[in-house]
Amino acid sequence: MSRTFVVHYSEVALKGKNRPEFARALTRNIKRALWGMNATVSQSESRIFVEVDDREQEVAEKLSRVFGVSWFAPASSVPPDYESVRDAALRCAASLPGRTFRISARRSDKSFPMTSGELDRTLGSEVVGLTARPVDLSSPDATIHVDVLRRRALVYSARTRGPGGLPVGTAGRTMHLFSGGIDSPVAAWLLMKRGCRPVYLHFHASPPGEAPMDGKVARLVKVLAGYCGKSTLVLVPFAEYQIATMDAPGELEPSLFRRFMRISAEALAPAFNASGISTGDSLSQAASQTLWNIRTFDEGSSLPVLRPLLTYDKEEIVSLAREIGTYELSLEEYKDCCSIVSRHPKTRAKAATVSEFATRLAFSDFAWKSFDQGTLISYDPERPEPKVLPLGDALRRAASRDAAPRPLASRQDDAGLRSGKP
Repeated sequence: MSRTFVVHYSEVALKGKNRPEFARALTRNIKRALWGMNATVSQSESRIFVEVDDREQEVAEKLSRVFGVSWFAPASSVPPDYESVRDAALRCAASLPGRTFRISARRSDKSFPMTSGELDRTLGSEVVGLTARPVDLSSPDATIHVDVLRRRALVYSARTRGPGGLPVGTAGRTMHLFSGGIDSPVAAWLLMKRGCRPVYLHFHASPPGEAPMDGKVARLVKVLAGYCGKSTLVLVPFAEYQIATMDAPGELEPSLFRRFMRISAEALAPAFNASGISTGDSLSQAASQTLWNIRTFDEGSSLPVLRPLLTYDKEEIVSLAREIGTYELSLEEYKDCCSIVSRHPKTRAKAATVSEFATRLAFSDFAWKSFDQGTLISYDPERPEPKVLPLGDALRRAASRDAAPRPLASRQDDAGLRSGKP
């Protein structure tokens, strides 16, 4: 016997004439999240319905990670007549937790012969007669929800909160500067909650040709892929940068390297059809993240820089990292790009000075040399193994095509490449 989950959205409902587009995106993301689980997903009457034959707990866990879902509940789907609704409500009442209860009925189909209030009172009397439970309208131990729609009626009690927000993919893509620390995975999660799809850009200290494809950065991306499905990780060695900046002042190291990362992200953005750059910066959490150094980072950028953690303190960030499942993994020892940062960096680096170094040292040219030694990894839940490509080859292949962006992982992968500089 199949089981029905009813899925509700909240913010999507506020999108006016654009609501159908957002609702379709949410439906599509739910289908992707439940891929391989023998689930049927449909949309009707401002709700999304998921029909499953088994694995209900796993379905619930997947739904709890889909952005755009306000709440969901396993429900009895019955014909929209009183007798069917009553029987379903009595079955639901027999397994309610606690002692007191209330009925919360909503009649969307105005042709139904009873009003919502009449349904509340009549069904409440039926449940009292069967179970002897007392009614409590203000703070009941459990609530039986009854939604009377045009084609069906739904009866359910246990609602589970979803992550809310907007469906991933509805707000475009960002090139997300991704380290192995606590902050950048949380920032990526918050971006996904607002509908963005991050393309993860990680600079590593491994020698060219030895990208950390099985290290903690890749595992962090896999955890985050559980919230957005298909994900792309770009691994770039920064050996070329280190050689070029050996004689640069030590106190400028953080600002220079951050400018190099931004220039690299900006150069890659057109290839991935990204409209912005994003970071895990939290204002004044580190010397490189003072307001003055943030200005230095942004100086000359042609793309907006998003910082979803800008006003979060460390405790708030750690709490979110624990909630989304990245905290313990982020604590694992790893030599990332932060290992080259000076111990005594300038907190007020001058943007003009950093720009002068970036121009004189030709950061843009070094970025493209680094791309030639980089690696592109596409994670797809529909494939058991990630797809790995040399980044330089992928960029040249994209540059040779003048058509619309094409996927690297599959024909539906929306993290594909556009034409970019070879």
